[in-house]
Amino acid sequence: MAIIVEGRVMTFVVLLLSFALMYYFMSTSKRGQIKVRTLPAMVAIPEAVGRAAEMGQPLFWTPGIGGGLNDSTQGPQILASISILEYVAEECVKAGVKIAAYCPLYDALPLVEETLRTAYLSQGKPEEFDPDMIHFIEGQSAYLTGVLGYFQRERPASNILVGGFYYESVVIGEAGNAIGAMQIGGTANTHQMPFMVATCDYMLLAEELYAAGASISDDPDLLGSIKGEDIVKFIIMAVIAVGFLLGAVGMTFIADLLGV
Repeated sequence: MAIIVEGRVMTFVVLLLSFALMYYFMSTSKRGQIKVRTLPAMVAIPEAVGRAAEMGQPLFWTPGIGGGLNDSTQGPQILASISILEYVAEECVKAGVKIAAYCPLYDALPLVEETLRTAYLSQGKPEEFDPDMIHFIEGQSAYLTGVLGYFQRERPASNILVGGFYYESVVIGEAGNAIGAMQIGGTANTHQMPFMVATCDYMLLAEELYAAGASISDDPDLLGSIKGEDIVKFIIMAVIAVGFLLGAVGMTFIADLLGV
């Protein structure tokens, strides 16, 4: 059996190039040379916390019910959401704002609890951490019922909806609008982006969610992988553009090389 399947040589080359770029930028990031551009949604988080403090109402956070941490598409979104929660929680502790974290994912629950506990500890207020601020409701219908009930009872001033969402995004978003909450959304699920854009004041679109999580965590490996991924995309787009232009004048060697 051949090691490299015929017709997939370029795929193998791109894979090796991706590994090389990822490794290079991960190493570069450890020297503090990679920065993520300012994201309006992240700049708005202190505003959302401040609004909750001024109104004397809680702040709501949820990662959605997209899937568990072992899901290849939803898991990274949940981890990015928890990284953002760390920043949100620290701001809330500083301002004396109560947090309500609704997590419908059993495997993410310990991470959420430890993230909140660490946030209170880092701000010198470990005694104010209350495990009851974390609500675990499994199942989409039960989860939505619990969230909507909380909105009606407590009327949070600000909502942070970032992570892997399905149809609950529009339900929670509209419910938040109904109570006049400031909302910051974010998801990489393309089928839910339009609903979040329509219902949220600020939005982390697609891979901005991962970039925000990496920026907050300041993990050099995460920052380096994002930089490397962007460079690979630019290279692929450039090759496609050149191949298209050459193909238009009858030169198809790039298409032949790519096996198109």
